Amino acid sequence: MNITVYISGHGFGHLAQMAPVMKHLREQQPDCRFLVRCALDRHEIGARLGFDVELEQSPVDVGVVQKNAIEEDREASIIGIRTWLDSVDDQIKREIDLLASFRTDLVISDISPLAFPAARALGVPGVGLATLDWFTIYAHWLAADDAVLEKLTHAYSQCDLLLTPPMAMDMPVFPVRRQIPLIAAYPSGKTCPPEKKRSKTALVIFGGSNQPAFDVQALAAMDDWQFLMPLAPTDAPDNVTSVSFGRDLKAVDLMPFVDVVVCKPGYGILAECWATATPIAWVERPDFPEYPMLKGWLQNGFPSCGMNRSDFSRSLWLPALEGALACRRQFPQISADGAQVAATEILACLNG
Repeated sequence: MNITVYISGHGFGHLAQMAPVMKHLREQQPDCRFLVRCALDRHEIGARLGFDVELEQSPVDVGVVQKNAIEEDREASIIGIRTWLDSVDDQIKREIDLLASFRTDLVISDISPLAFPAARALGVPGVGLATLDWFTIYAHWLAADDAVLEKLTHAYSQCDLLLTPPMAMDMPVFPVRRQIPLIAAYPSGKTCPPEKKRSKTALVIFGGSNQPAFDVQALAAMDDWQFLMPLAPTDAPDNVTSVSFGRDLKAVDLMPFVDVVVCKPGYGILAECWATATPIAWVERPDFPEYPMLKGWLQNGFPSCGMNRSDFSRSLWLPALEGALACRRQFPQISADGAQVAATEILACLNG
């Protein structure tokens, strides 16, 4: 069985959703071969999957232009999506040729609009897996009759089935939608605890976008806290420890050993916090249309506390850190493994 998987390169959240599903597909169908269409780095994809795939490494969507992990560039994003969609018909033709060459039996997308028209043209199932899509994002920024939305509607309406985990936006442009349980990565259980230098530990992680600027030296004032962060500067205070993520160490592997995660609201990191019951100190992201929905989850369902971007940039994090620790809310129960459910649903589409 040959499965082609489209993964948006907009941050790491789409890969975080898709990787566990691909693992379960491989378990349920050991003879399957994967062709992955994604612009992300091969090493990042390999670290998430833990097995080798064929990779066609080029963009499959535009997503949103990020100034940094918590600030979007709306004007540049709109220019980018218009330019990209100008050649969408030619791009779909290339995808059809690629899928035919691979002898694709099934297409899965999170959430490239190229995938579904190409699958439909070849008469193979096209399944979506997502908590957001680019029609729903850009519908917040554009007039209802904008050509961008018309083209995205045409592409997404050819999806045979959209699977949506929790923390998903409403995506009415897809004709058939089905809710599934949470999809998340879990700790490997092979990680040694980091050296404990303070009474409390926070993991600072901002995913696949540029880390927003903050005053790293000011973290020294929170002397009870140890901060673990990727690529910490060499002149960071003593209570800051640099960590390096890859195939053998992922952020979720450290979560059982920390008290709080400092992050932006995004599906991948929030799902991993939920899976490991790790409190969250989160930074507002008011420009992104997904944010109000995620903020609702954070304020109503998760042990968490937020901070504004000004306090974050000045490293005035203590109220959010202590607030997350003191929060009495508990994560909802996880009813089942959403990745396993998704894999079963996807294979059922193939079997008719």
